[in-house]
Amino acid sequence: MQEISDNVILYDLSKIRGTNAILSRVPQDFSGIYVWYRRFSFDRSAFDDPEAFVEAVLNELCKEHCAEREGQLPPMYRVFLKPETYFYKEDSLRKFASNQTFRQLVLTLLENSLLFQQPMYIGKATNLYNRIRSHLREGSKLRERFNLAGHNIDQCRLLLVGMPPELSSQYNEQNSDFESELPEAESEQLVEDILSRLFLPSFTLRYG
Repeated sequence: MQEISDNVILYDLSKIRGTNAILSRVPQDFSGIYVWYRRFSFDRSAFDDPEAFVEAVLNELCKEHCAEREGQLPPMYRVFLKPETYFYKEDSLRKFASNQTFRQLVLTLLENSLLFQQPMYIGKATNLYNRIRSHLREGSKLRERFNLAGHNIDQCRLLLVGMPPELSSQYNEQNSDFESELPEAESEQLVEDILSRLFLPSFTLRYG
């Protein structure tokens, strides 16, 4: 768990054992935005052995990078979009895999990819604890959506961003004398929408 700034916390779920242990670290009565990120982790053999390295990289490349989508194309069609990854440089990958410096570079970049990767999912909640608990339960829609693409939600990274008290919908609810010009949860919805449209989370099916 890494506290990036006030009310901004990053969790590496792969290093926390079990849902209860994860939830014990999530603040209760906390409204805001949450973001799921893909996490890459490799066995020591991928650093040391060229074949294990190639297999590990190809395995990650073959995982689906977004959710399937469908929609209408007026006036007469319905379209379906399915993710598909093509990688034409396997021969080059195998050639450079024999170089330990190259293996170290690629795997280190992937293990620290939070710096430049696309979010998997961005959401909002008036109670982040309850929402994260819902996502982590067996059979949840988000868990299954990730599973279908080959991603384990329990191995992801999770960023929680708590709303400042004066913008929080919970603060407004608990302080009836507080006169807010913001409708309930509008600040959370607005931040979620801005982040989603800028960073295009790959497993969010619709924005707003």
